[in-house]
Amino acid sequence: MASLIFRMRQQYWAWIAPRKIAAYLAQSPAPGLQIGSGSNLLDGWLNTTLYPFAPGAVYLDARLPFPMPSESFRHVFSEHVIEHLEFEEGANLLLESYRVLQSGGRIRIATPDLTRILALYADPGGEAQRRYIRWIMDTFRPQVGAYNPAHVINQSFHGWRHKFIYDEPTLRLALQQAGFSEIKRFAPGASADESLRGVEQHGQLVGNDEAMNYETMVFEAAKA
Repeated sequence: MASLIFRMRQQYWAWIAPRKIAAYLAQSPAPGLQIGSGSNLLDGWLNTTLYPFAPGAVYLDARLPFPMPSESFRHVFSEHVIEHLEFEEGANLLLESYRVLQSGGRIRIATPDLTRILALYADPGGEAQRRYIRWIMDTFRPQVGAYNPAHVINQSFHGWRHKFIYDEPTLRLALQQAGFSEIKRFAPGASADESLRGVEQHGQLVGNDEAMNYETMVFEAAKA
């Protein structure tokens, strides 16, 4: 019964989403699309998510074609979302983002960095690595009773239901294959574009900005 009610809600969310999107685009002079907002809503953005329980959020399944016109957004932003999709589904997210961006528009993707995650096992001796390992184990796997990098890596993959974690070359190539150019890496919170500066909020959500800054890589790219 509960699953039937949820499916009915999902059908309603999908039905009403195009109206909400059209209303947003009609009144926004510099439209921005956030994919996978959850409860982290950005002021002035169209905040979309698979589970739009937060007031103001709009339903979007990033695995499917986006229910919005081509070349309708100035910016697209997605934080800690693409790693929850299979690689082919992530490619759809990037292709659809390219389609809905205006010429000269920019995408910003924040996601865990596979190189840094695996470095926890290969070389866990740095202070940043040790603090990250301690936080993950104390917060998510305290029952283990040891600061074990193997548990931290498994938490990153299976504990948070990640399906594909990118390293820098793989994400750069995926952006290129979607049509993007001017691909640049930034530190979390940093950007040459004022509209994309300080938009990451995942650290606040989990209560540890330092840990998120350690694990997260951020890339921006442009639509010609």
